[in-house]
Amino acid sequence: MTDPLIVLDHIARRFPSQSGRAEFTAVQDIDLTVNEGEFVAVVGPSGCGKSTLLNLISGLDTPTEGLISIDGERVRNTVRQDVGYLFQKDALLPWKTVQANVELPLVFRRLPGDHAALARDWLSRVGLSGFERNFPHQLSGGMRKRVALAATFVYGPRILLMDEPFSALDVQTRNLMENELLELWRQNRKTVLFVTHDLEEAIALADRVVVLTSNPGRVKKEFQIDLGRPRNVNEIRFEERFRALHEEIWEALREEVARSYAAQRAHG
Repeated sequence: MTDPLIVLDHIARRFPSQSGRAEFTAVQDIDLTVNEGEFVAVVGPSGCGKSTLLNLISGLDTPTEGLISIDGERVRNTVRQDVGYLFQKDALLPWKTVQANVELPLVFRRLPGDHAALARDWLSRVGLSGFERNFPHQLSGGMRKRVALAATFVYGPRILLMDEPFSALDVQTRNLMENELLELWRQNRKTVLFVTHDLEEAIALADRVVVLTSNPGRVKKEFQIDLGRPRNVNEIRFEERFRALHEEIWEALREEVARSYAAQRAHG
């Protein structure tokens, strides 16, 4: 057995309240490991700290307590070159062409090679050949997500952090993007930590699903997803094992969703 690539050891993150009289605890006592090449999905109710975890792993934020390490090296409050981060919004620059947006990560990192050729290659892989000179406003939501995927993969990050990247898409486009992601992951076998509210999406994509408690977020339970690969997200949902996993994981998640909803109503 090799050591895990990502290790979160008793992680907590607290934020000052707006009044300044109390602290808000987003996550508390999080222990989590992710192995090289593993696809891990994190699910939990709104406000349980899922996005906070990604920010901490990426180096965009610093834990209040605990230690995060990647490949044995402590993560500090600096953006890592070996981590790619795909946000809910595509974050494309509207004044730059599709190809220029994909080239940007190569420019920022001052990576060698033919940036234009690399960008065109990844645009081809995500099915956008012929759109290199278009601007983001000329693309559909799904096409913009494809550009964001290409811009994330183009510089070869070892780890991909994905924060509900397909949540704003319609169901059909979302399923297409999920299958696109699975194919890219199969080809490159990056380590993926994928945050989602959609339990079906988590099961269809991941090797392992981690359930977080309602605020403050803690790891409640982890589930191995023993479904074969390659997968098609449109078809796998009809398998008996998928339905059994969904029922089992929802049993752990349902209580946390109800608790979160009750807390929001009490403060609403």
